[in-house]
Amino acid sequence: MSVLITAATNSAAFQLARILNTEDICFASDIDIPVFPGKRFLKFPSTDCSSFIHEVLKICLDNQIVEIYPLLHDEIIEFSKSRQLFEEFDIKLVIPSMKWIETRLNDLPFLSTNLFVLIDGNVCAGNIAKESLQLLNEENGIFQWEFKNNQLIFSSFSIGYA
Repeated sequence: MSVLITAATNSAAFQLARILNTEDICFASDIDIPVFPGKRFLKFPSTDCSSFIHEVLKICLDNQIVEIYPLLHDEIIEFSKSRQLFEEFDIKLVIPSMKWIETRLNDLPFLSTNLFVLIDGNVCAGNIAKESLQLLNEENGIFQWEFKNNQLIFSSFSIGYA
């Protein structure tokens, strides 16, 4: 069983891969990627493609993907519309709630090295104090945090638009 990280042409995908506690990682992008030894790459359709979700689902089923970590804003938005479909196939989309996506996804990233991944409210990768999670009030997603002006702030760990 594999996990999939999108935006494979961006270093953020490899930064996330370093903190995940799994050896079976696939990377995906909608552009062709050179082969790197020891890395698995999958070609994704563009989010502009009308069959994006169905093609990605097929790719995931063919490659035994159980978790998807989308990093591009457009992908996160498209996946959020199809969360239930992927769950029916036991594929976890590691994306925040619709409320977060609608109100906070476009926050400017601060590119912190303080990354963490939440799945079902539990930190499954990265580091953050458990008591700090109450301030976030999210169940799933890839986030970054930092202290700014003596305040803990959170942002989505994402790359912007495709």
